[in-house]
Amino acid sequence: MKPAVAASVLFLFCLCGIAAHPATTNTLVLNPQKDLIALHYDHAPDKDDGHSAAADRTILESMFGAGWIKEHVLPVSGAYGINKDTFRPESDAVMDAAWGKGGWLAAHTDKEGALAKMTEQWGRVLQAGGDVWVKEGGQSDLTAEVVKRIRATLPQVDTVNRIHVVQHSNWNENKTTPDALAYTKDNTDYIRIADANRYLNMRNGNEEFAKAAAGHPVFGPVWKAAFAYYDPAKRLDFSDTGELMRILGLGEIGIDEFRSRYLASPAAPSGDAP
Repeated sequence: MKPAVAASVLFLFCLCGIAAHPATTNTLVLNPQKDLIALHYDHAPDKDDGHSAAADRTILESMFGAGWIKEHVLPVSGAYGINKDTFRPESDAVMDAAWGKGGWLAAHTDKEGALAKMTEQWGRVLQAGGDVWVKEGGQSDLTAEVVKRIRATLPQVDTVNRIHVVQHSNWNENKTTPDALAYTKDNTDYIRIADANRYLNMRNGNEEFAKAAAGHPVFGPVWKAAFAYYDPAKRLDFSDTGELMRILGLGEIGIDEFRSRYLASPAAPSGDAP
């Protein structure tokens, strides 16, 4: 099968799989043709965001390909709240490995620039009829500010039904500026899911997973960067990726199932490297 045809078949397969989920879960999920996924990482202070960035890249490229990511995914680092003083600059290396240099926004070093780009990209998608899905891997301070700007510049957009914020962590909420959390909950479709640490966090790691991830022919370099940042022998933790699983309608995929589904066999080349 020609690469272009194979890519089209894979995309249609993923599309059909996602489309089937509302019927079985009775919940709204991503429309991969029109919607935007905003991946928010706080990197402050826990290092689990490094593992989550690698897991997010693995899922999204496996399902849709690298080209789709460039059009439909907006990764942001420094999505913190009152924990801003604990940001880890060394996390930039993982973000570069996962999303490519220039392929993500650095809110820690240029908050206003990041907010402007987020507002522009969210607004463009919303005006074109798509929705925005926020994987809130950190706190909601940035999200609240972007929503305020969208509501001011695009008052016709119903943010309560068109911007979906998925959060899994009490800790993340508690480290959000209270006014920002309240505003986000009041002005978006705020979706609180069960804490994904239950199935995506393993103390002392998982040797079989780490070996498969680091040795993967496509995603190996991303996972190696994530493991250099946060030693998987101490802890394997990509719990924030549970939010992405909810956005995609995948359900709760545990560590062993994630390995067998995304890392056990080589992924087909998807075109562009991160």
